[in-house]
This record gives sequence, C-alpha cells and structure tokens, in this order.
Amino acid sequence: MKTALIFPPLVKLKQGSFLDLYESFPSVRAKFEEASEIMGVDLAAKFFFESEAMTNFGVIARPSIVTISTALFELLREEIGQPAYFLGPSLGQVTAIHCSGGLPFPETLRMLKRMCEMEEEEFPDKRYGVYFFYNIDIAILEQSIQELTAMGRFVEPCVTVNATQMIVNGDQESLELLHQKISPYGGLGVTIPYGPPGHCSLLQNVRMRMEKEVLPHITFRSPDVPLISNVNAEEISDAAGLATELTEQYTNSVCWYKCLQQLWSKGVEKVIMLGPGNFIHKSLGFTDIPFAVQKLLDSHDVEAALTAKQK
Repeated sequence: MKTALIFPPLVKLKQGSFLDLYESFPSVRAKFEEASEIMGVDLAAKFFFESEAMTNFGVIARPSIVTISTALFELLREEIGQPAYFLGPSLGQVTAIHCSGGLPFPETLRMLKRMCEMEEEEFPDKRYGVYFFYNIDIAILEQSIQELTAMGRFVEPCVTVNATQMIVNGDQESLELLHQKISPYGGLGVTIPYGPPGHCSLLQNVRMRMEKEVLPHITFRSPDVPLISNVNAEEISDAAGLATELTEQYTNSVCWYKCLQQLWSKGVEKVIMLGPGNFIHKSLGFTDIPFAVQKLLDSHDVEAALTAKQK
C-alpha cells in the first residue's frame, strides 16, 4: 500500500504537553540534549517546565516540536518503512524537509531560530492573530472574507484544513466580524492564543529577509523522498524546490486540503501521522478522502508500534 508520512504543525499548547514522550523514550531526551547544544538554551526545561507562555513562545515551541518529531522518526524509521511522500502543514513541512534528508538537524534548528526572531521583530505589538473556523462550508467562508476585504478589512486564509475548516489571519476586530458573518450558517470560530499571523501578505517583509539573510547561509540537498508543496500541492524533488517552498510559504496560504487530494490522486491510500499533536489527525475525520490512517502521536502509540516491531 502506497503511504505518505505527515508531520504536525504548531498548535496552542499547555505547559507539559507531550511530556509523556520526553519521559518515556531516551531517544527523545537525547534529541533534546542535542537541540539544546544547537540552540544555546536548555530547550526541554523551557518547553516542558517553565510556563505556558514559554511553552508557546515561538523560538522555544517550534524547535521543540521539530525535535520531538525528528526523534520519533529516527526511533520508528524501520516500523514506518519507505513512504512515497513526506509532508506537513506549516511547521510540519520544515520537519518534513529535514527528515527527508533535505537539511541537517543543526541547520534546521538554526534556521527556525532565525525565522522566529525575524517574525518577532516584524510583529512586536501582537495586533494580528489567527482564528480557527469550523463547521462552515469553505465557499461561504471565502465569500465572507472577500466581502470584508472589499470593505478595507484585513482577513486572509492561513491554512485550508478541509472542506469545512480553515485557519484565518487578521486583526482581532476583523476576525470577530468574520465570525459574525458566518454564524447564521452555523459556522463557529475560536481564537488561537499565541498564534502570530502566518502564510499571508503580512509576511512579505519577513519573506524578503528570509531570502536575503537566511537562505544564502543554508545548503539544501535533494530530498531522499519527495515532498508535496504546501503552496500548490505539487511534488518537490530537488534542493531548489525546498528553498522555494520555505520562502513561498511565508506569503501564500497552506492548501492542506488540496495536498491531501493530491496524495490520493497519486495513489496514496495510507497516511502515517507522526509527531506530537492531534490536530491534523482529527481534521482527517472531516474530509471525504478515505485514507487508512496510522497515528504515532503519543507514548502509547509509539510503545505499541515498537512492541509490534519486536514481534
């Protein structure tokens, strides 16, 4: 059966999230030690034990998610087998690039650190954020976004999750207005705390800085396994394509639903969800694509997979 390996995005976290993975597997703890050396900070202490705000702080949260996902990938590589494609929405795509062989772990974390710093520099006042909208036909939501944009409001898609769910960027007032417009249709919206704007026109300056300040110091290699692009759902199989993906992601929304449809059209029948967080796994239940799904998201999943491998 043709498979694809999917890595998780960043979501709102509680303090101590995924601590079970850290405490249960020496390989996860060892990967955090390696990451701490690269980052110049005790990453595990900051991510797991300091405060909820620190857990969700970009320069701590994003490297930590990539670290856990990478550790699990290395631990379960034999059980996973040889997927036809790697991918992940947003931050998950960074992990996919690394685990596919496109970028070494140290360079991946140093790149993430610089990306977080640039975004903090560009958006110090926290004026913009994101809402997760669900239980709404995406066509209706997109029409409402167009209407508010025509009124001079700023609302732009961040991630199209499936046919009834979307993450949307905007300032707080405009996002509230969008919520009011879709409520008569049964649509619901919740704010995502700690969520900076992403994958939209606001990031144009960060994108240019990424191209000028970061990418010239990074050496990509062609991935061992092709990726599916977040930007256009096309296949990425060379080093240049990986660099383009990272810059294009900044100012283009993530067409995640289209990525899933593309996988199915390419004959992928099974998706393996690997890494901490349940958001994408849950969202698959709202798609019309009949994937077989294997989840490797928590210590119970991982222990079960390792036990099955030993048998």
